[in-house]
Amino acid sequence: MEICQDLLIDEETWQLIKDPVTADSIARGLFILRETIDDGPDGAKEASATILANIEAAYLHTHAHKAAIKLYLLYLTGQLKPEDEPVRLINEAIKRGVAQINLTKKGSARRKRRR
Repeated sequence: MEICQDLLIDEETWQLIKDPVTADSIARGLFILRETIDDGPDGAKEASATILANIEAAYLHTHAHKAAIKLYLLYLTGQLKPEDEPVRLINEAIKRGVAQINLTKKGSARRKRRR
């Protein structure tokens, strides 16, 4: 097997999984994604949507999700300041992140035009 630095699941993670059935399931999913991408532009769009759905499913098992649940439960108690309410915090963070992405894109576009 060729050594690849771009592994989605590294050896340390495989050691944590330690389950041939799970490994087989992951391999089958990756194989299907590869075939879908190889089908061309429509397949690539379908594969992208599949990857996003899996990212969303993975979120339910993250520390970020656990923290969000705790924040939401605090919100339900009515004890949070308005600026600490989940939707406001999240939307403000999204706005800052999108603004940063847009700044980065504008900078990249300017550099390309100078060349």
